[in-house]
Amino acid sequence: MPHDNLAAAPSEPEQATMSVASVPSSSLSQAEVREALRLSTIEGAVANVHLAITGAIGGSVFLTGFAVLLGANSLHIGILGALPFIGQLTQFVAAYLEDRFGHRRRLVLAGTLVGRLIWAALLTLPFLALTEDTRLLTFFALLACSYAANGIAGNAWLSWMTDLVPPRRRGSYFGIRNTVATLSAMITTFLAGLTIDHFRLQGREATGYALIFAVAVLAAIGAALLIHRQAEPPVQPKPRMRLTKMFSAPFQERPFRSFVMANVGWALVTGIASPFFFAYGLTVLGISFATLSLTVIVTSAVSLVFNPLIGRLQDTLGSRLVLVGCMIGTVPLPLAWVVATPTNLLPIWLAAIFTGVFWPGLTQGLANVLMECAPAAHRGSAIAGYGAVTGFGTLIAGLLGGSLALWFAQIHLSLGLVTVTGLAFLFVLTSLGRIFMAAVFWRTLASP
Repeated sequence: MPHDNLAAAPSEPEQATMSVASVPSSSLSQAEVREALRLSTIEGAVANVHLAITGAIGGSVFLTGFAVLLGANSLHIGILGALPFIGQLTQFVAAYLEDRFGHRRRLVLAGTLVGRLIWAALLTLPFLALTEDTRLLTFFALLACSYAANGIAGNAWLSWMTDLVPPRRRGSYFGIRNTVATLSAMITTFLAGLTIDHFRLQGREATGYALIFAVAVLAAIGAALLIHRQAEPPVQPKPRMRLTKMFSAPFQERPFRSFVMANVGWALVTGIASPFFFAYGLTVLGISFATLSLTVIVTSAVSLVFNPLIGRLQDTLGSRLVLVGCMIGTVPLPLAWVVATPTNLLPIWLAAIFTGVFWPGLTQGLANVLMECAPAAHRGSAIAGYGAVTGFGTLIAGLLGGSLALWFAQIHLSLGLVTVTGLAFLFVLTSLGRIFMAAVFWRTLASP
């Protein structure tokens, strides 16, 4: 999110005219809302075909494998984990455009199309006559552009959904939507894993990636068509303000500020290891793409059961208890990779199961709290500020994790029957950090 250019733009009077297109002409009817939510659920399923393959949000085994195919080392994988910061930073662009012009649907459409269609160029990289360094540089540059565009779309989409979904239905609705999206991701991941392994056995791995990424591009176009058909609630009228005020105003609210800072800590302790799990499985444990894909599918299958349950629990018990409980539940999951061996992958399968139990509550819990804490008068800029500040934690964590991975590469530590070496040290560090952050969130969310 290159907000430097925005900051340099001529600032406007703090209490000037209303933003263009921000004055609602009419409210949506109940029928329009129901139809928009139905289309959003379908769109989530189609979009997850793209997301499951490309890892456009949280990474995927195919994104990691593609980077390794292009010649990436541990430091490069760390950078790969840090790149989502670009998307979180560009959320300020979405907040700025929403504040000035409204039309969140247009922002979502433009951002998703640009961000996802970039993969049409990325899939050609293995076939171009480039040096390894040039190929990697091009890969990271294009991926950064993709994250930047997706960040604009993501901010506008969350603001749109916050106004569209009735507050009392958020937990149950997103539980259902996530369940449908998860089912789509399961099927996609399984078929994509089989495809990559098939072409690897033939010595044509690059062709396999080109095929699955082409499918992802087609899914992106289908999702865009569905977004185009969804109704958008009118943006609430609000006075324009100076750019510096627009971005700093949400942080004047203490609950929002505290929640954001807690999320920075969470981004640090999880981001230091998250880019390396699939790389560890592929290179150290020797797990095939099909097997790694199956672990993802197991997680998704369990999530199918727990997504609606978690949604109802959040509506009933509140976000604090469910969120912190799920956070504690994720503490032992990275350690499963430490104790697993090429001949004993049972810990990985157990981790896959319990990830499906706890991670849905964590992901949706954070989103629900953000919707609750974001000041209504500055919702777009609040979401952007949240993304930028927590994204900085992701950036630092990815770079730090990549550097530590190189440093730990030659270190071995024997603990009884378990030997900790290389990337496994990062998995131990993230587990310890999660214990600390669970306590931080419990205290933060209890604050008035």
